[in-house]
Formats: sequence, structure tokens, C-alpha cells
Amino acid sequence: MLVSLLAVMEAQTPHVTAASKPRESALALRWREFAAGGLILVLLVTGFLLAAGAAAYHGGPLLHNHHPLPINLRGVFEPLKLGLSRADFQVIIAIFTLSYFGVLLLAGSISKGVGIGAIVALHVMFMLAPALLSGDIFNYIGYARLEVLHHLNAYYHPLAAAPTDSAFPYAGWPNNTSAYGPLFTLASLPLAWIGVAGAMWTLKVVMTASSLACVALVWACAKRLGREPLPAILYFGLSPLLLLFAVGGGHNDLLMLVPMLAGVLYLLRDDARGVLGIVAGIGIKFSAGVLLPFAVIGAKDRRRTLLWAVGGLAAIAVLALAIFGSHIANVRGVIAHDSTLETPNNVPAFFLNTILHLGLHKHTQGTIGTIVLVPTLLGLMIWTWRGADWLTAAGWATLALLATTTWLLPWYPVWWLPIAAMLRSPVQRYVGVALTVLVIVLQLPLK
Repeated sequence: MLVSLLAVMEAQTPHVTAASKPRESALALRWREFAAGGLILVLLVTGFLLAAGAAAYHGGPLLHNHHPLPINLRGVFEPLKLGLSRADFQVIIAIFTLSYFGVLLLAGSISKGVGIGAIVALHVMFMLAPALLSGDIFNYIGYARLEVLHHLNAYYHPLAAAPTDSAFPYAGWPNNTSAYGPLFTLASLPLAWIGVAGAMWTLKVVMTASSLACVALVWACAKRLGREPLPAILYFGLSPLLLLFAVGGGHNDLLMLVPMLAGVLYLLRDDARGVLGIVAGIGIKFSAGVLLPFAVIGAKDRRRTLLWAVGGLAAIAVLALAIFGSHIANVRGVIAHDSTLETPNNVPAFFLNTILHLGLHKHTQGTIGTIVLVPTLLGLMIWTWRGADWLTAAGWATLALLATTTWLLPWYPVWWLPIAAMLRSPVQRYVGVALTVLVIVLQLPLK
């Protein structure tokens, strides 16, 4: 039933079946446009309520860290004092998500101006909200301050090495060294000189701009692939996982996606240098690495693409070693440690324990996930080598990673959603809708 319902998403124009019923067709078209406009309005209203409601709290249900937030970290909506309970937030998020699905169903009835306007407006709303559902943005700030103000290597010292720092009370991972790429760490260093509040709002602006740049790149890639671009950007740009979690939380995943998607666009033009965009994404956050083997294997000129990739990776490695020293290698340990953890909204736990009631320990879940993931990735690489579309295979590979990890945070699907949005085949978009439902349902019991 879900697949048959979602198939409507691919309809770009209303279907007129008989010239003898022009009034009925015109009326149906008008009602679709009216319904689509109404759903866009609901998205705008509920998005505003979420952003403004979160700003009213010292440390409310949409905030990962309950340490009291000063006014300068709560944003411009704070004076509205829009007090919402945890139940209110849950209901509003549910309405926001259902309205998003309705917009996808009626995408063919939404004009370009209305669609782009809604995407921009909602991005601005969530940019102006305080950091939502995560303290990661304060980790970014903390690592920059650790390097610049405390002269400590963020790849060797955790944030707890400077417990008196102004950013420390809000950090989500005080006992971890940095897990982020050297390009991001290097670019974030100037944040140390503008204070915690200035750094947080600067990051919110940068990540919002990055997200909008990704929307533009999805548009360009979709056109290159022969897909209607407006439904593609509605799918990605209005996603609650993107807006509420990634933009709202100010996550650097969005910054990672900009060069990655730019690289995809160049590769779609058969320009081997496009692989450098994916390499740059890896330098920001290592999650972009899942695309790299598929980009190389699926390239028209594999040898040239491989040389560009190796050269780019070597340049980043030299830069990282020169600035951060050998401690950059500690990233592997941090990522390995995170992979042994378990979040309440991961796919293996949901299916193995919640659905099948197997009661498996997180380590067993992780082992099962690895057993599934490794041959899946190898099979997709072989499939690509034999001529399959590399971007489709890379999309499935990213989904396989998300579906098998026990450490799935609700903004991680944005690694994959732009790929699903731009592909001509709707299959990955159907799966994306299902994953969105799963993540939202598991996330709704807000702390």
C-alpha cells in the first residue's frame, strides 16, 4: 500500500483522461493546487512553532544538552516566550512530517517559486532556532578553542582537557577527541576568536548556506540525469531530517555535502577532476568516503579518476600531518569506538529486537550489521564494474551503511537523501520515505 501511494510522487502533472470532461479536470487541478498550497503553509507554520518553541526553553525537549542556555544562545525567537510541552513538540513534528509527505504526493501542483520560497523560508527559520537535538555544534566550537586558546591538539586531547572553557558545558561529547576531518578542523579554527555565541551563530549560518547550496546542486544534478528538478529539491530541501536535525543542529554533514555533490555534478559531466570534490568531502567528514570507490569504478576514465583521487587524498594527508601531526590517526579509534555504541533510532535494533524480539546485545547487532554490509558493498562494486550506474550503486551503498550501523543519528540520512532525490528511478526515494518515518517515530520520545 505504501509503495502504491508513493508512486504518485513521480507524477509531475495532473492526468487528464478525457477531453469531454474539461471542467472536472480543471476543478481537480485547482483542488490539487489548493491542497499543495495548504500543505506548504502547514509546513511553514509548524516549522516556525518548532523553531520558536525551542528558543523559549533554557534547555527544552528539543535540546540535546539540558545545561541552561543563556539568551544569546537561544536566538531571535526567544522573546516570544512560546512555551510548548514535550507532547506539543511531538505532535508538531508529526504534523510537519505528514505535511512533507503530502507535499511529495502533490509535487506536480507546486510552482517553482512557491517550492523554492518554502525551502528558503524553512531553512531560515531553523537557522534562527537554537541548536536542536544535539550538542555537536558545541563540539566543533570546543575543538577550535582547544587548538587556538588552550594550545592542545584536538586529535589527542578531548574537550574535557579544558573543563573551564566557555563551550565545555554545552558539548555533547566531552571525553572524545575529534572525529572530524582535518579540513573542517582547520577551517573552524577562527571560531575560537569570536566567542561561543558568535561561533555558534556563525556555524548555523554557514551550515544553512551549505544546505541551500546542496539544494541547488541537487537541482543541477537532477537536470543532468534527466529528472524533473523541482520534485527533486522538494524531496531533499523540505525533509524533516534535513531541516529539523541537520540545519537545526548546525551539523557539519551539510558542509561535507557541498564539495561531495559538486564533485558528483562534475563526474556526471565525465570530468575526472570531479572526484576531488568527494575527496574534499572526506577531508571534512569521513562519511563521504563511501562514494569514492563507486566514483572511481564507474568513471569513464578510471585511471585518470583514480590518479586524481589518490593525489587529492595524499594532499590532505600531508596537510593534516603538517598541521596536526601523527595524532590525526586517532580519528580511527574514535570512529571505531562510536561504531560500538548504540542509538535508540538504529535499524538493526528496531528489526532484531523491537520487531523480532531477539534481545540481541549491541555488539551482536554490530557483528550482524558488518556481516551484511561488507558483502553488500563488494557486490555493489562488482555491479558497478560490470556497467551499472555508479551513482545508483553509491546510493544503495550509503543506504546499506545507514541500515547496518548501530550508531545511526537522525541527521545521518542526509548523506544519502540528495542522491535518492536526484536519481530518475524512484525506488530509493520510496525507501527514503520509509527511513524518514522510522527515524522520526524512534526520535519522537524527546528527552
